[in-house]
Amino acid sequence: GQGNYAAANATLDALAAHRRAAGLPATSLAWGLWAEERSMAGLLDESSVARWARMGVGAIPNDLGMELFDRAGQVDGALAVPVLLEQAALRAQARSGLLPALMRGLVRAPARRERTTGGGTLAQRVAAAPAADRPGIVLELVRAQVAAVLGHSSPEAVDPERAFKELGFDSLAGVELRNRLTQAGGVRLPSTLVFDHPTSGAVAAYILTGLDGPPARPSLSPFEEELQKVEALLNELAGDSAQLAELEPRLRAFNNRLWSVLGGATHHRDNPEQDLVDELDDVSDEDMFDLIDKELGS
Repeated sequence: GQGNYAAANATLDALAAHRRAAGLPATSLAWGLWAEERSMAGLLDESSVARWARMGVGAIPNDLGMELFDRAGQVDGALAVPVLLEQAALRAQARSGLLPALMRGLVRAPARRERTTGGGTLAQRVAAAPAADRPGIVLELVRAQVAAVLGHSSPEAVDPERAFKELGFDSLAGVELRNRLTQAGGVRLPSTLVFDHPTSGAVAAYILTGLDGPPARPSLSPFEEELQKVEALLNELAGDSAQLAELEPRLRAFNNRLWSVLGGATHHRDNPEQDLVDELDDVSDEDMFDLIDKELGS
């Protein structure tokens, strides 16, 4: 909800850089979070303030803010960043693998360790458990991470069937949950996780499906041999544009018939997750956050 504010700040940064390049005085200040509960800071709820604290960004009291303002006049540059950083929180984020890339140069990065949860990776724990216990193991992890994002002291506060938007999630909380689950569970998850799976139970079921592997596909036999023949023929005709042009109408008709049988756009693809990632490469972060916020009802 602060896109207009960010755009205005970018304009000020550019103006300061332009003036400096022309030999004129200017310094733009990219302020961190202020403790004063007015203006923009007054619009933040407790979960948003807690998220900043977990990232290692503290709230600047008024007296320190005024001191930083005075000291910024000594900066010989177009941009200064007066932010109160909490080193302990930054180190904790670095240890958990959740420190944002922008801040990774501020603390010493710990040695990489294999992601484990309670005596082994999530995949190992699930594989070693009886089939009946596996959903509970994954749900326990998901609820714990949801509780951490929301600032709850216990996973018991998270109703697994209650929608994330009802729990107080926004788009940034959704991204944080995805990142936490990726680190804690060692599983690759899409950015639209809470959009596609809007409850803790749904997320757990999705993760469990990935750990168990995709469902087995039915055999194409007795059609496999015929399909291989078609593929071989197309390979032979790769350089014969005239014959390929003659085949094109029939191949298109066959393709349309196949889509009709499989249910059009709902047919199963080899890797829908990767298809989504490829499509999202052309979507800006702002567009994605806007989409998720709208779907969450923010």
